Amino acid sequence: MKRQTLLLFFVLSVFYGSGQRLLVTCSTERNSDNSVSIYADAQISGEYTLKITFTEFSGFTCSLMSTYRSGNTEIGLTTIFKGRREIAKLTPIKSASTYALNYKYTYYPGITVRRVPDSNFVYLLPGSPGNRLRISRVSYIGDRLGQKSQDNFSAIGFVYKLGDTICASRAGTIYDCSDEIKEGEKGTEWYKRDRNRISIQQKDGTLANYSIVSPIQLLVAAGDYVVPGQPLAVFNKESEKYHVFFSVYYLDEKKILVDNANSNAEKLPNAYTYISTAFYLDQADRADSPARLEINKQYIAAHPKEIIATELSKKDKKKLGL
Repeated sequence: MKRQTLLLFFVLSVFYGSGQRLLVTCSTERNSDNSVSIYADAQISGEYTLKITFTEFSGFTCSLMSTYRSGNTEIGLTTIFKGRREIAKLTPIKSASTYALNYKYTYYPGITVRRVPDSNFVYLLPGSPGNRLRISRVSYIGDRLGQKSQDNFSAIGFVYKLGDTICASRAGTIYDCSDEIKEGEKGTEWYKRDRNRISIQQKDGTLANYSIVSPIQLLVAAGDYVVPGQPLAVFNKESEKYHVFFSVYYLDEKKILVDNANSNAEKLPNAYTYISTAFYLDQADRADSPARLEINKQYIAAHPKEIIATELSKKDKKKLGL
């Protein structure tokens, strides 16, 4: 008689979230045909990538389409959305003598990207038309702590005034936002995520993060689709400074396969890669447009129709009169 054992065990690895909330949970269910289904229950906005690492896997076939082998482990990647759904079905192999399953999972905002996104895509300056924004230097916070800087770290600081509006630089879906911090910061040269923030998923798979060191009033909510130039938040309370640190990055498929879950809210997991951005300049500022912005220089925000309409559908263009 064959010896058949079934081991079901899962370890939760959680990527950073708003206040470290548990946004995704996975569970297993045994089906009547002895197969095993893995379900994901996601309380998220936008698209996330779920990484399942099978540290022990024998006697089954797996329905996950994107599977990879790394050393002695099998890794599966899948895109998840809000709600509960089956993400994998493990079917027993009839001829197997032992059935063993041991896995852990991690989730990341965004979809995995294989090819480097276009770094020449033209973004709008994140301010109201006609508003002048000064550019400030931004450093990785790990430098202050004596840690090694992340690969290709790239962020731009924008300096505003009380009453100014933060506007979307590019179209996308808001997957995370917060205006819970009511006191401004004095030191603003370090890039951190644990602040007031607006994080947006963009069409090419990139993620834009607006990290805000001052109190704000949000004008949008998680799950909203925003267009370029749309108001996102207002600086509504007196503060020593009014700064937004803007960065763009993407979930690198090669890196996610070797990334170990990182729960440090001030640092992106090693699965992400930063890219630099080019911005549209107003005619009065333009030496060359699009352009890479210079530290300590001021630029006038402009919202030309041709830039706003670049990624919009016909329906959205008609709605906005473009």
